[in-house]
Amino acid sequence: MKEWALEHGELFRLRIGWYDWVVINSPEAFKELMDKQSLSTSSKIPAPIGHGIVTKGLRIFTMSYGPQWRAQRSIMHRLLAPKPTLEFVPSQEFEVKHLLYQLALDNDDQASFFDHIRRMSLSVVATTTYGRRIESPDDAYMRAAGEASAMLGRITRPGVFPEDDLPPLARLLPGFLHPSRTKALEYADVILRGKMAAWTKLKNEVEAGTAAPSFGRDLVENDYAAGRIADEDAAWLTGGLVDAGAEITSVVLHNLILFLAATPDAQAKAHEELDRVVGSERAPRVADMPDLPYVRACVKEILRLCPVPTWALKHYTDAEVTYKNHRIPRGTVLLANTSFLHWDPSRYDEPHEYRPERFLHHDKSSAEYAVAADARERDHFTFGGGRRICPAIRMAETTLRITVASMLWAFTIRPPTDKGPDGSETEGAVDTSPDAFMPTAFAGPKPFRVRFVPRTSGHLDKVREQWESARAGGYELRGQKVQVARQDTRQG
Repeated sequence: MKEWALEHGELFRLRIGWYDWVVINSPEAFKELMDKQSLSTSSKIPAPIGHGIVTKGLRIFTMSYGPQWRAQRSIMHRLLAPKPTLEFVPSQEFEVKHLLYQLALDNDDQASFFDHIRRMSLSVVATTTYGRRIESPDDAYMRAAGEASAMLGRITRPGVFPEDDLPPLARLLPGFLHPSRTKALEYADVILRGKMAAWTKLKNEVEAGTAAPSFGRDLVENDYAAGRIADEDAAWLTGGLVDAGAEITSVVLHNLILFLAATPDAQAKAHEELDRVVGSERAPRVADMPDLPYVRACVKEILRLCPVPTWALKHYTDAEVTYKNHRIPRGTVLLANTSFLHWDPSRYDEPHEYRPERFLHHDKSSAEYAVAADARERDHFTFGGGRRICPAIRMAETTLRITVASMLWAFTIRPPTDKGPDGSETEGAVDTSPDAFMPTAFAGPKPFRVRFVPRTSGHLDKVREQWESARAGGYELRGQKVQVARQDTRQG
């Protein structure tokens, strides 16, 4: 849609299926419509099957704007406010130490890192949500969460449920004649069963006094105990945090690893900064992040270069809104043209190249730029906007920055090697073309191979020492000691 954006300007209108769609192509239009007029632009397209049956109307990310959405969002805002988010930094730092150990000792096939990144990303959000670590990529919860996440990703795609694309089908046909009903009920059973199992386990641990500090424990002890939220609502709320948080973090890190492997100059600049600020005697800490502007720029640039696909960031109007000379009726889909917003040639020179230097002087967090008065200060739109902006934006950005800083402190990320018929090794290429990516909600790369080469033997020794010490001693959350189960030294 780049050509249409260049031709038609800030907004243009399309008719797709049953709805009128207005495509947003400028930061100013995004700010005005998604933020300033968010009272009328914060709903979601009605989805009687994908939302109504599969999620029983309980998933906040597909829920229409209204009292139920506001009640759940209020709980999420409280749980994910800056102060509680900071309290979980020790668990983030712990998981990153585990990740470094796995990357150093369990990536001989040059592909296992893919699952190690997923494990770390899921473990961070599962620990903060349920007080539950994910110790290996083979963890049963990790497999179940991946299956549920894939199902939830499918139901938002056009064409999966015809009744969601053509609302009269849902209104005019009796329920038993809906063509998608059987598939939707199967999805609903699998997804709800997993979320209820995790929620019930957490409740039992809270009752027994064995629950580790977590957002979920706070929810059980406060809102649930006071009768402000029911079991299935709470299961979807907590499970939703895990679904979204784990997927976007792992996808962004996979994207970043891919582009760093293809951009050795960027790695060299990050190495210089890390050596100067952190040194070689310890890994980076979250407290170091304000002094690592190049690492911060590496993260912001990948969030710009690899945004969520255009079709994934859409709202729905509950009332008429206007922008300049455009009148947008109620019942219109608002689509943020993320590819053009992030690749606009008038804002970004060579927009498809990975250049962290673009953001060297962006010293604020993504959450701060999202509410900046000047729309053009916004660093990227990957976390959405308005009342539906990602509620875990602060935690996600912290996880990304400490992970990237730690990986680049310990390793040089290199392209894969292949053995020839004579046994000699040749370094291959890294594909960053559009063909290297999957058409999913978070636009992640297809599985690829890279090497994590320890920068020095001293760095490798520190990776081992810090994980062994962390594993033996656990860590502390809110004054409570969190013990960590011992595991096989190879798998961590």
